[in-house]
Amino acid sequence: MIQAVEREGQAKAPDGRTLTFVQRGAADGTPVLVCHGTPGSRLTRHPDPEIYARHGVRVVAYDRPGYGRSDPQRGRSVADAAADIAAIADELGFEVFAVAGGSGGAPHALACGALLGNRVLRVGALVTPAPSNSPDFDFFKDLAEINVKEFGAALEGPAAIEAYLQPFADELRRDPDAVIDQIAAELPDVDRAILSRPDVRAVLRESFAEGVRQGVRGWADDDLAFAKPWGFEPEDVEAEVRLWQGELDVLAPRRHGEYVASRLPNARFELLEGGGHFLDEEWAIVLDWLAEGAGVL
Repeated sequence: MIQAVEREGQAKAPDGRTLTFVQRGAADGTPVLVCHGTPGSRLTRHPDPEIYARHGVRVVAYDRPGYGRSDPQRGRSVADAAADIAAIADELGFEVFAVAGGSGGAPHALACGALLGNRVLRVGALVTPAPSNSPDFDFFKDLAEINVKEFGAALEGPAAIEAYLQPFADELRRDPDAVIDQIAAELPDVDRAILSRPDVRAVLRESFAEGVRQGVRGWADDDLAFAKPWGFEPEDVEAEVRLWQGELDVLAPRRHGEYVASRLPNARFELLEGGGHFLDEEWAIVLDWLAEGAGVL
């Protein structure tokens, strides 16, 4: 029988900030540090609670600064996530580990592949956005209107993005389903079908509400980090990377993933035909691939 683990913990970032995380899955499984989406929290997880133990991984999801119970880090960059993740790995005694991230979490996962050297076994990036400052890439093309408005506010600065996000944060506290419905309205049928599932809704409801425990802080700081250079270049990511992208995604469109993949030196891009932004069914493949990384050292 697989011994499963699910418990919360805390680590200290190099500058003394508190980082809160939760462990799930096989106690002796391959460590996988998970970067949640934007917004999100450590409570982001697959709706199947047995999936992690079944695939032999010990998943550690953490609140990025300003989300949930992690202290904020004003002015942070995407690259800053690498030091926080290393601190959590140190706290848990992980010498090496894999990293995964979906949507807004994917660039933060890639930061680990660029900055943590041989400690990172593999990086899994699902529906990743591209860097916004690339001169040869149109960040806004094919993007859903809800994300065009959000990112446009981030480009205006802290006051604008905080004002834009505040009503969403307030509504997430009152009625998370209303915000999920507002997002779903702009998505393809495949995403709306997934978001209509009670098990998926339950996870999103809990994760989003926890994500705004500190108000808009974490969410706004994520968007501000995406509105400036990441702090590393995709070409700096030496770790082996696999990218999964839904063909019909409008929150992080296909061309974003293709562009990032084209700049990574050691990457494989997988397009999921008919898929959207929410790739729950793909996680079994993702976890197996990440776990295999421990066997290629």
